[in-house]
Amino acid sequence: MARHRTGLRRVLDLKPKAHAAFSALTRGRPGVARALDFFPDYGPPRGLAVLHDDQVTNPIVAPRYAAELALVSEHNRETVHAGPGIPPFPQLRRVVWQMGETYFPGSIVFPVDLSSGRIAALTRTGPTSWSATRPRPFRRAPARIAGRAIAIPYMRHYGHLLTDILAPMAFAIARGLISREDPVTVVCATGDNPVSTAFAEGLVRLGYARGIHRLGPADGAIADAYLHAEVLCSSGEHRYAMPEVTELLREIFRTGGAYAPPAAPPPSRVFLTRGDAKLRKVEGEAELIEALRARGFAIFESRWANHAEQLAVFSGFDLMVGVHGAGLANVIFGKPSARLVEIQAGNARKTTGLFWAACAGMDYTCLLGGPEGQRQSFAIDPAAILAAIDGMDA
Repeated sequence: MARHRTGLRRVLDLKPKAHAAFSALTRGRPGVARALDFFPDYGPPRGLAVLHDDQVTNPIVAPRYAAELALVSEHNRETVHAGPGIPPFPQLRRVVWQMGETYFPGSIVFPVDLSSGRIAALTRTGPTSWSATRPRPFRRAPARIAGRAIAIPYMRHYGHLLTDILAPMAFAIARGLISREDPVTVVCATGDNPVSTAFAEGLVRLGYARGIHRLGPADGAIADAYLHAEVLCSSGEHRYAMPEVTELLREIFRTGGAYAPPAAPPPSRVFLTRGDAKLRKVEGEAELIEALRARGFAIFESRWANHAEQLAVFSGFDLMVGVHGAGLANVIFGKPSARLVEIQAGNARKTTGLFWAACAGMDYTCLLGGPEGQRQSFAIDPAAILAAIDGMDA
C-alpha cells in the first residue's frame, strides 16, 4: 500500500485513468491485447498443471512468539488476502505450477497467456495496474525460447524479491521440479539488480538453468512452457514459508555472484541503518546509532551492491537491531540462537520481521516508536530503545 503518497498526488495521478481506458479497449479481446501489448486482467492460464501443492503452519503461531504476535497485530497495516485457493491464517500454501506457451513482455517480465490476453496467476483475478502493464504498440518481434522458462520480474523491493520470487524458485529445485537433467531458461530484465543477476548466474553455473534470456523494455519472448512457484497466504508479508531452502539460496548466490569468503568474522551485535532512504525516515536514529556504537554495535547498511557482505553479516550476528524495512529480509539467513529487535511506528505495525525471525527459529522483540507521519516517517525515543536493549543484555 502506497501510504507515503498524499491525497493530492493520488487525485492528480493519470495512470489509473489511462489503465481504465486501455482496459476498455483490450478486455475480452486477446488479439487487441497482444497488438497493444497491454493486458488488463490477471487470471489462471489455460492448460495449467499443478506440480506440487502442500500446506505448512505459519511459525509465528508458536507459543514462544505469542506476546510479540499480539503486539504487532495491533494497529496492523498489512493487506489481508482471501478467496478461493488462499488458505486462512495460520496456513501457508506452497504451490509449483506450470503452463504451456507463455509470452514475456520486456517491460514487465511477467508471464502472459496470449490465448486469454491475461497475466497468468493461479488465484489472483481482476484488473492489473499501470505498473504491471502498459501499452507498447511499437516493439520488437518476440524471440523464441525452447523448453521451459522461469522469470525474474524487475523488482525494486529487496524483501519481496528474495522471499516471494527467488526463494520459491529454490523451493522448486529442492522438490526436484527444476533439475540438472531438466534445466530451465531464466528470463529477466536487462540491467537488472545485482542480486537477481547473481541468482540467475548461480542457476546456470550449478546446472539448473541452460541459460539466461535478458529482455529490454522494447523486447519480448515466447517460451514453450513456464514454471512458477509461490506461497499463497492471508498476508502478503508471509510468502517465504520454506526455511529448508536457505542453504540452497546461499549456494546459488555465492556461486552466481562469486562471493568471496568474509575477510573477518561477522560482528556479533549489529544495527541495520536505513541510511539515506527517502521512505520511513526515523527521527532520533542518529542519536541511537552513536549510543549503540559506543556499546560495541557495528553499524551496517544494506545496498544492492553489497549483497555478499549482507549474507555474511546476517548469517553471523547474535543481536540485530533495525527499523522495519526490506533490508531485514536477510534475517532468514540468521542463526536460531540469534535475536532480532525490530523498531516500528506505533500506529503502523506489521508481522513481517516476526515472520522472518520465526522462519529462522530465532528470538524476536518489537520496540515501538511514535505515530507514522508523511512518507511513513516516525520518531523514536533513543533512551527508551537503549534501555530495552540494555535490558536484554542484563
